[in-house]
Amino acid sequence: MVINAMESILGGNCKSCGALYVVDPTSKNVGEVMMQALGIMAAKLSKDVSTMVPDEDYEDIILSYDVRQHRSTGVPTGFMDGSGRLYVIKTKNV
Repeated sequence: MVINAMESILGGNCKSCGALYVVDPTSKNVGEVMMQALGIMAAKLSKDVSTMVPDEDYEDIILSYDVRQHRSTGVPTGFMDGSGRLYVIKTKNV
């Protein structure tokens, strides 16, 4: 998924519900991935990221993700579980 001319991330959009998903295969950059996803969602809502309100503007979840098997293993059991992270975010107003 291309963010701009200098930046791209692993991710995409769900064709059925429109949710955005991004992957952090190492689980070490989840905050950066979350901010990138929030920025994309803020642009869809024509809002500034700093004015986005969880559960009002969007819903989100962080899941464990096995990059090799290309599947989520559910909610993380701990910080050091050896899995990547899948961040899913969906707007509530679009």
